[in-house]
Amino acid sequence: MDDIRRNASAPLVSLYLTLLTSTIAPGLLSRAAHAAESNSEATHHFSIPAQPLRTALQHYLEQSGVQVAYPTLAAGNARSTAISGTMTAQEALTRLAAATGLSPRFTGAHSATLGKENSAIMLGPVRVGGRATVLQDAQSAYGPGVGFVATRSASATRTDTPLISTPKSVYVVTRQQMDDLQPLTIGAALRYTPGVVSLTANDSTPSASLFQPVHQRGFESYTFVDGLLNGTSVTDPFFLDRIEALSGPSSVMYGQANPGGLINMTLKRPTEKAQGQANVGFGNYGRYQGQIDLSGPLNKSRTVLYRLIGMGVTQGSQTQYNHYKRLATQGDIEWKIDKKTDITLIGQFAYDPQSWSPWIGIPAYGSLIKSPTGRIPVSRFYGDPAFNENWNRQYMLEALFHHEFTKNLQFNVTARFDAQSDGSCSLMSGAVDVTKNIMKRSAFCNSDAHGRSSQLTANVSYKMKTGPVSHSFLVGVDYRGQWSQGSWGFASAPAVSITDPLYNQYTFSDYIQATGGKSTTAKYAYWQDGIYFQDQINWRRFYVTLAGRQDWNGYGKMFNRPFTWNVGINYVSKIGLAPYFNYSKSFMPQTGKVYSAGNLVQPDPLSGHQWEVGLKYQIPHLQSFMTVAYYDLSENNVLVSDPYFPQYSSEIGQVKSRGVEVSAHANLAQGLDLILNYTWNKVYNSRTTLTGNTISGESVSLLGKRLVQQPTNAASGFLDYHLPKSLAPGLSVNFGVRYQDKSWADQANSFRNPSFILFDTGMSWNAGEVFKAVNGLNFRLNMTNFANNTYVQCGSTRFCHYGNQRVVYGTIGYHW
Repeated sequence: MDDIRRNASAPLVSLYLTLLTSTIAPGLLSRAAHAAESNSEATHHFSIPAQPLRTALQHYLEQSGVQVAYPTLAAGNARSTAISGTMTAQEALTRLAAATGLSPRFTGAHSATLGKENSAIMLGPVRVGGRATVLQDAQSAYGPGVGFVATRSASATRTDTPLISTPKSVYVVTRQQMDDLQPLTIGAALRYTPGVVSLTANDSTPSASLFQPVHQRGFESYTFVDGLLNGTSVTDPFFLDRIEALSGPSSVMYGQANPGGLINMTLKRPTEKAQGQANVGFGNYGRYQGQIDLSGPLNKSRTVLYRLIGMGVTQGSQTQYNHYKRLATQGDIEWKIDKKTDITLIGQFAYDPQSWSPWIGIPAYGSLIKSPTGRIPVSRFYGDPAFNENWNRQYMLEALFHHEFTKNLQFNVTARFDAQSDGSCSLMSGAVDVTKNIMKRSAFCNSDAHGRSSQLTANVSYKMKTGPVSHSFLVGVDYRGQWSQGSWGFASAPAVSITDPLYNQYTFSDYIQATGGKSTTAKYAYWQDGIYFQDQINWRRFYVTLAGRQDWNGYGKMFNRPFTWNVGINYVSKIGLAPYFNYSKSFMPQTGKVYSAGNLVQPDPLSGHQWEVGLKYQIPHLQSFMTVAYYDLSENNVLVSDPYFPQYSSEIGQVKSRGVEVSAHANLAQGLDLILNYTWNKVYNSRTTLTGNTISGESVSLLGKRLVQQPTNAASGFLDYHLPKSLAPGLSVNFGVRYQDKSWADQANSFRNPSFILFDTGMSWNAGEVFKAVNGLNFRLNMTNFANNTYVQCGSTRFCHYGNQRVVYGTIGYHW
């Protein structure tokens, strides 16, 4: 197996060495000089229309990372010249200021001035073109974006890279998009993202851990926070600056992950400018919520910054006896030790004293399938409120360290420790007997569960030139250790009438009596070490990304050491079009034993690989980002039952996924923002010996069958419009539409979930634009599924959920 892995990685290593050595030779003698070059000689993609100089310099900062100071009196009402294309920061600034009479001079890696030629006098009042630091740039890889558009990301490469030169699909949910949607969960925030499906139709009702079962390209997604696996981090959208859906295999940068992709979230950071907001919210199903977010400097020199975020929410749901309560807080401290070094500490605490029952649903008969017992009401609960307890407590401490040795050599570390304790007792859905009008149930308790994890990723990045070719090297290490322990048990429970359920019939005393007060204790331990490297190569308008990773991971007595790699290339044209190609691999450890040639061996990790081809486009002179992608994705080593030794497994399973994703984000005009998405996806069992039962009881092979709850087609669109001041000052309205095609409701593909179309709408009014005395006061109202369409999603005949009916949520907020 090791030989196979080495042979598989040989083409990548050979290609990498060929490219590297061919470019090193011409520039070997001048390496030192190139290493000392300023940021002004690095190339960037620019798209800045003609406009007042002060706003043009803000866009210039966002796209180059260079902060520009200029004399306000000399500039007057100067307007910039339009620029578009890939060029150095110095060339772009020279062209931008060509008609102003001011000449640029770079004073540092990320700073420059504009002044009159041969001027030796004091500049006088100076305005800085943009924010004080690059990290607070809205269009940086860690910023909130502008409107609905984000143009940079660090998720795919762990470096701040323009999306148009990233040869992979990355979809960003900006802070403004979250503000307009007002989602309660991550699944709800991703509703307008291509390739993403939330298998719980009611994804606005959060679970205790807020880990929604999100799927990308047909496979369940792992969620990451600040580049580390999400153990217990508070990921309420209010705590985030952005959410990124990185599609396709991503193990080369993150280690253990499924091939469909991952979700990476960025927590809010302290700001140099003092700011704050407080919101109170209310909605149907008894929802009440309070939020506060304070940030700013703690000293006059602005070297110590803070941020404090808190929220509390209580709400019911459309299902009887399902309630949710949550308290969460986050505190940040950032210390800028010097101009090249800073450290940020983030602490979180969250407590959910009550959440909805995850194990009980409704049967397909009576909801999706017609039944002689009639239609099941949307509010029907088949659990028992006397045996329904779900709570969760979470802690997290995170540290982020950055040091810049030189402008080309940087060191970054992100480390996190988190802990969690939770408990869950509820009834579980069982077989349905329509003739007797009953659904069987069982009782399940997962009590005294607690866990903790420690994670760290550290990397060194170095930029250099070898002749005409630029390199951005990244070398890093990862560590992840997870431990958990819990006691659990099952017990029989009385069946329930489908049409007339009785409550308070099963209690904790009944469970204790059935189990004798005994439970099974389980311990879990997992560790992962990884070393990764990456080279981002730029020659003229071509960008090549080469990356590899070696992992060592263990689960109990099992040990794996997979190697994954990624190669991508794209070309950024002068008109903003960027075709690209990418091939990448992923791995996922799995448990169990495989019977092979008379021996029991541990199974290989799930092994995924994908090739993807696409086209990205940024419209010149418009804040926009568009992508079209086609992908072919496979996951190998899926375990299936050994037909001769059923207690063991065989590695003969494979799942394939093919599809097309189309996405367009654009800030079309001042106050007019648009999102359009389309997805076509086919995910099916391409190699398996498994069989399944149809709804009529017939046993059929699962070979070629589609995965459940994965629609073939999906489309969505969202528009937000800020009305002109002359018509309705301070008023914004938005409208969204979501379509999901029919999908299979069981593994045997014998009955379907129907297609559905949903409409969302909202409005916001800034009272300060009408009444200056209340500047900062904001009123917002949002409605999801405002047409109140009824739809249902099933994964089997036993387990279904009604989708959310109309959800109305309003807030009164004050920003300062």
